[in-house]
Amino acid sequence: MNSLSEFFNTDWEAMTRADWTGLIIVLALSALMIGLYVWIFRPANRDKFEQYRDFVNDEDKDMNREVGHGQTR
Repeated sequence: MNSLSEFFNTDWEAMTRADWTGLIIVLALSALMIGLYVWIFRPANRDKFEQYRDFVNDEDKDMNREVGHGQTR
């Protein structure tokens, strides 16, 4: 048990600016990914993403799909 706590021990005072920058970037990207997963997999957003379900396999659907904000036909 003691070796396990030594393994996960962090010397916060010895961290350099690059260490802190990397830690902040990893935490920010992790929070962003979790937020995106929550947003995409919400049941309320299902209809928004349902129209793109088969966009790779269906060539005719590209011509007949709805055009949203910022999209062109």
